Amino acid sequence: MADVSHAHLSFNEFGLPVANAYDDIYFSNENGLAESHYVFLQHNDLPTRWQTHSQRRFVIAESGFGTGLNLLATWQLLLEQAPESAQLHFISFEKFPLQRDDLRRALAAFPNLAPLAEELIAAYPPAEPGCHRRHLANGRILLDVWVGDIQTSLNDWLPHAEATVDAWFLDGFAPDKNPDMWTQTLYDAMAHSAREHATFATFTAAGSVRRGLQAAGFQVTKAKGFGRKREMLRGIRPARTTSARTEASERATEMITVVGGGIAAACLVWHLAQQGYTVELIADSLADGASGNSQGAVYPLLHAERSPLAAFFTQAFGYATQFYQHQAPQHWFPTGVVQLAFNASREERYRKIVATGANTPQYASQTVQWQSADATQQLWSALPAHPSLYYPAGGWLRPAAVVEHLVGSTTALSRLSHGPLEQIKPSHEGWVLNFADGHQLRRQRVILACGAGLKHLLAPFAIQLQNVRGQVSLCPTTNTSADCPLVVCYKGYFTPADNGIHCVGATYARDSEDLTLRAADDRENLANVCQDLAPAQWPAELRATNARAAIRNTTKDHLPLAGAVAENLWVMGGLGSRGFTAAPLVAACLAAVISHQPLPLPAALWQRLQPARLKPAPASP
Repeated sequence: MADVSHAHLSFNEFGLPVANAYDDIYFSNENGLAESHYVFLQHNDLPTRWQTHSQRRFVIAESGFGTGLNLLATWQLLLEQAPESAQLHFISFEKFPLQRDDLRRALAAFPNLAPLAEELIAAYPPAEPGCHRRHLANGRILLDVWVGDIQTSLNDWLPHAEATVDAWFLDGFAPDKNPDMWTQTLYDAMAHSAREHATFATFTAAGSVRRGLQAAGFQVTKAKGFGRKREMLRGIRPARTTSARTEASERATEMITVVGGGIAAACLVWHLAQQGYTVELIADSLADGASGNSQGAVYPLLHAERSPLAAFFTQAFGYATQFYQHQAPQHWFPTGVVQLAFNASREERYRKIVATGANTPQYASQTVQWQSADATQQLWSALPAHPSLYYPAGGWLRPAAVVEHLVGSTTALSRLSHGPLEQIKPSHEGWVLNFADGHQLRRQRVILACGAGLKHLLAPFAIQLQNVRGQVSLCPTTNTSADCPLVVCYKGYFTPADNGIHCVGATYARDSEDLTLRAADDRENLANVCQDLAPAQWPAELRATNARAAIRNTTKDHLPLAGAVAENLWVMGGLGSRGFTAAPLVAACLAAVISHQPLPLPAALWQRLQPARLKPAPASP
């Protein structure tokens, strides 16, 4: 997965942005907004089509996000002329994303779009390769920005996007300025992703573009161009045999049963409801397992190389922080997270993560920043003078409250189970669920998202998981600790106070499921904060007045577990110690797969989450 960099801009005599690499403008000097309306909105016949669209969301795909002007124009039109029930999924590909300040300056040219532009700027993703999903317009708009070379991004996106797109905006810099984008690969991807009768529009009338689109199967016509441009192209994808993907999307009113009561189940319930499913939730209670701690930290797991694990968490982190901000703002606290380099080996590891060079990841500063010892103490003067990694978008949340809010904000049919689910077996009608007290339920479509319970339930399917016991210590504030403004991570972690209590954690005992509280674990948690924050003296004043033990469900490669176990049986688990960072994106992906919608994750990364990877290797002959 290649690294990316920001676009390098200059602003012309009209104050409008020009891409230095392509010597081309981002939008018309005459009236960029009017051009977007004329070329893309009018010639894709959007207002009329929105009135009769039969799918839950109208899906638009775009080559070249640029300043986001086409998105904003579409967004404004949706608010003004679409039915209130209409929703939009806007998917855009961008090789060189703008810096946030450049984006703000460019969009200042359109004061009538200012409220929408500010919301976009606030949600604008970092320049990290992969897909960045964001919710806009109170959830009416789902935005996927794929950052990276479009040929690579199309390969990552297309396996889960067949026959899903209603309209293509074929934008980007002119073919003679940017020939690497205007290729047959792009035109074929447009055709493969298009639903029946999907349309496209583009500002150019270049013969190579017209011939490429025709070769891909589009019916192409010329129309009068915008302003001084003589001609432009528009077209339609002719009818074809209805695909299983399209038919499946029309069955989104079927019921799905989710088993579990933690953050995985809650995120699934929410995302499935967004796809239009009726969801039945089966749980003893909500947030009674690893999701029941009083506080949970949200930050990514990064490597010096952009490994699959680091690539996943880079994208999951961005999605999670925006998801919690929009869905549970009263229980989400974006304080930032600092990871202290408390010894020489940690410092060496952290320096490699933020190093720059030809063979390093070059994570965006929105994701992670290196802090000198002095800069660390500027984050909070009570921290020791250690260098550190700082995650400015990170923070902490109230786990149980978030779980309850996500479940309560949907129309899920909540049902308390008769004790733990002990076994799930196939039947002619689907699946038989056997509970501890002998009660039995029969359901057609089931997702297992029950944390530590997965180890036992998935054993008959030869899926190997590990459970890890963790205990957190709850400590009242001291005079110094009461001022802690951010999550502090070292060998353990320390949270800002909530209602006068810090959460200090957590122990890590593999293959232990004993929930008996242990005084030795409290001593270990307090010893770690004293040792790793030395020479600071205030940690020695902390006292544990309560504690909580829970079981985390983990995988051998530390990636989450998500996907189909058998026909109409799926699983989501293995979230480990960063479950609150991973859960929203994993749930979004699983809901998209089940409803046959485009995924917000590269296909190869999604493949790495599949349950089959956790089955034992066949014995050698």
